[in-house]
Amino acid sequence: MGRSSSKQPVQLWLLLAASTLLSAMVISLFFATMKVMLYLLLVLLLIPVFYLVLKRSLPFLRTPDTKLKSRI
Repeated sequence: MGRSSSKQPVQLWLLLAASTLLSAMVISLFFATMKVMLYLLLVLLLIPVFYLVLKRSLPFLRTPDTKLKSRI
């Protein structure tokens, strides 16, 4: 009349294994994406900090020409 009862447990285990593998792939892709996003965010946040620290700590970069000129 249709399917035999011995095929249903096999299909169940195959579907379970396939769904487990697919969910693991999606989760790992999500974590990889989050790692890249976090890295980019940290880089973008730290660039101004390092710029200001280097600008203030290196005296040869500070000259009168680098200051903004005021309007008279």
